[in-house]
Amino acid sequence: MRNISVSKISYYARNKRTFLSNPRYKSSGRVKTKPTFNQLIKDTHNQLIEKWGPYLEVNDPALYESMTGKKAKKPLFEFTESKDEVKKIDTPYDDLYAYQKKREAEREAQLEKEREKLKKKEIKFNFTTPKKDWSIYGGWVNPFEPINKGRLGSTQEWRIEKPKRYYYYMY
Repeated sequence: MRNISVSKISYYARNKRTFLSNPRYKSSGRVKTKPTFNQLIKDTHNQLIEKWGPYLEVNDPALYESMTGKKAKKPLFEFTESKDEVKKIDTPYDDLYAYQKKREAEREAQLEKEREKLKKKEIKFNFTTPKKDWSIYGGWVNPFEPINKGRLGSTQEWRIEKPKRYYYYMY
């Protein structure tokens, strides 16, 4: 270990234990990066083996061995194909199947009726724009005249002639 003076070592390096135990600084130490292409391949490979491993081990042991590098276990029991004909069994689903067919036919008939109505009476869409109430915006102005025409302003009230009241006394 090198002999470095304490003043040259950063505060973080000197107090690493307190920094790492503090939850505020814990996440800054470990930064999660984007996975590389090889890492993505390994992840998908492991997911595939996790999901389909037992199936491949029984049905395709050569593929399982090439993927995992482990020997496939021999199945405990073997399946043999029976050549006997399978008898057809009446299922209680026949009623359900008949009901579904009936409902499907009813829906088709209803759709046909509605389509005929639409053909007879076509729907017309009328779009109207909302009318503006121009009275709330004030009166119309002439764009060729100045805005303040005829107004002297509040500071020049002395220029405006106001009608005065005259009181006459009779003696």
